[in-house]
Amino acid sequence: MSSLPDVLSSGTPARLFPVVADSRREERTLSILLAVLTQVPGFYAEILGSVGVRTGTRTRVSAYTEVGLGTEAGASDRPDGFLLVETGRTTWTALIEAKVGRAALDPDQVERYMKLARDNGIDAVITISNDFAARPSHSPVASAIPRLRQLTGKVGLYHWSWAYLATCCEVLAYQGVEESPEQDFLVKQLNDYLAHPATGVERFTQMGPEWRNIVQLVSTGATLTRNTPGLEDVVASWFAEERDLCLHMTSHLSRPVTVQIERKHAGDQKLRLEAGIAAFAESQALTSVLRVPDCASDITVRADLARRTIAVSMSLKARTDRKSTRARVNWLLGMLKADDPRLRIQAYWPGRAAPTSESVTALREDPARLQSSNPSLLPHAFDVLLTEEPSGKRFSGPKAFIEDLERIVPDFYDLVAVTLKAWQPPPPQPVARGLEVPEYEIQGAERVVVAVPAQETSDGEIGPDDEAELLQ
Repeated sequence: MSSLPDVLSSGTPARLFPVVADSRREERTLSILLAVLTQVPGFYAEILGSVGVRTGTRTRVSAYTEVGLGTEAGASDRPDGFLLVETGRTTWTALIEAKVGRAALDPDQVERYMKLARDNGIDAVITISNDFAARPSHSPVASAIPRLRQLTGKVGLYHWSWAYLATCCEVLAYQGVEESPEQDFLVKQLNDYLAHPATGVERFTQMGPEWRNIVQLVSTGATLTRNTPGLEDVVASWFAEERDLCLHMTSHLSRPVTVQIERKHAGDQKLRLEAGIAAFAESQALTSVLRVPDCASDITVRADLARRTIAVSMSLKARTDRKSTRARVNWLLGMLKADDPRLRIQAYWPGRAAPTSESVTALREDPARLQSSNPSLLPHAFDVLLTEEPSGKRFSGPKAFIEDLERIVPDFYDLVAVTLKAWQPPPPQPVARGLEVPEYEIQGAERVVVAVPAQETSDGEIGPDDEAELLQ
């Protein structure tokens, strides 16, 4: 057995196969998680990066469970885990407290662990539970620790939800681990383990606790601002659902589905959250853009709180080689195989003409119903939308809203996205010049090549004598 770090008086290296009682699910689950974490650089780079710890090729991660601290003051407290990250001459350490199922984190216990960490020179305390957190730095128990600022001056307090850890694992399992087949095997086994309900690990299944309040606030006509209480919880919940929705669609298609994020937000979650809050306050809607490989266009998902609708859509350029609105609409209708009553087409017109919209069912009968008020205009682009209006109770229900969302998006893909093909104008044809092809001179040679009529052979084929050399 390897020696323990100096700061620990007792502990066991995290085991892939922990020998513990059946009732000790927390210890078993944490031990398996940490054991895999230490062996897969791609996994610990993602997880540790979320709390600001950089890793590289020289990084070594060690993990221990059921640890005791060296000081007598901490003899009665035994944190569930301990992380040691070594990169060259620098080290970073953290105590871990984990809960599974519906077990709640104890603020008093977390506070004691922070004091232990401070007294023993440990950098951070990390809690893991099924509680949702907007960011790792937003601990679910932070508000219940009275002297938190004094403690966080020396010790960082972070939180990982099991949903976040399981999502990271599932993404890595799907993408595959390039370092070695052994690491790939470990990640896939961990992914299967965390997906089993017996572990007490719960995936993201509902919006945060502020969802119902914000939906009700919007329904009353209230104006939202960036400082409206609860907006951060709603936007952070939506971002978490984005990840789960991508995984849901990845499983549905067996192809990687990703969410599109602005470049400036990709590496800064705090900036992205702030931008999301501002956009939500202005539009009273939550919007995501999903990218599916080889799809005709990106898929936009929009939950409009003011209208209480969920809409999924794709945009296509119209066929400009069709010379009437009817012909352009028929081209699009020809690709849509189903007449689902939820489907609509919205057309966009040149200049300041307002978009027009009509159901697919109505357009089957008369494509001209989509025509702009100016009959001389032709549509230059279309949106195909699937829109649902869940009952007020389901829309405002944190769990029912997610259930409807994760049903509607695959429905749209099966009805629309799988059949649409983007149109692209053909390349320009060369100008017909007949036999009037200018002569050209080959530099540095005493000959000129000119084009002459091709010769037809006796069997009707065009022969190779389409060029002749005239010697100077």
